[in-house]
Amino acid sequence: MSNFAKNCGNWRRDSHSANCRLVSILVLLAAILLASCAPMRPPAPSLAPVSAAVLLGDLSAQAKRFQTLQGTALLRMTNAGERHSARQVLLFQRPNQFRAEVLSPFGQPVMTVVGTADRLSALVPGEGRFYSGPATADNLYRLVRMPLELKELVQFVFYDVPLLPDPSGVVSVEDGFYRLDRLGPDGRRQELRFDSQRRLRQVRYFADETELLQASYNDLRVEDGLPQTLQLVLPGVDMEVELVWRDVRSNADIPPSRFHLFPPPGVQVLALP
Repeated sequence: MSNFAKNCGNWRRDSHSANCRLVSILVLLAAILLASCAPMRPPAPSLAPVSAAVLLGDLSAQAKRFQTLQGTALLRMTNAGERHSARQVLLFQRPNQFRAEVLSPFGQPVMTVVGTADRLSALVPGEGRFYSGPATADNLYRLVRMPLELKELVQFVFYDVPLLPDPSGVVSVEDGFYRLDRLGPDGRRQELRFDSQRRLRQVRYFADETELLQASYNDLRVEDGLPQTLQLVLPGVDMEVELVWRDVRSNADIPPSRFHLFPPPGVQVLALP
């Protein structure tokens, strides 16, 4: 090989090495510049120490704010892979009264369900049928697909979650939330999470290590703290329910007649179950 060819080869290798070094330097400089220009993330706010009694007291005070709720809502339900959603007119009154009118896309009621302490009733106009029976958890599930007691359902909607009898608990801080762990008899346990303002955002119920139910609260209203979104997850029956209030009034008077439902003339009356 001639000296010219050797020199050209050496020049190409030297040039390639120099280019590689130059590219590496440019990449390093770019990384430094980007890092220096990137906005710094503010540190997570520290949470002041708080006792279980204070958290439970705040929870009790918040729950007592509401005696009635009424408005329209979107209800989304996923059960065993099947998804359903419906717009509803909902009325709730403590301790165990509710009325749900399931609306068609045109705003007409396709089913009305009313529950009280001792009676569940449902009118399905399109089928010409009226159902009535005792207010048991099984009958409630038949009508609205919620595997809860009526009083429990009302409690969750009112941001007044059922609590274990243990008056205390252990408080820790996790992911920017206060976490309150409480133990009950027979291996029952509940885990509550509160935000930095000590407002309940999630509660989970366990039997031993099996999770039974999870309730999450979001979009808390500024004026009174009412959650606009409630999500219930029941792993044992592969169910998720999301209630999203579209417009809701709290503590307005509801006529007692709204919680009574009677069969209109000409419909078939059937007993539950």
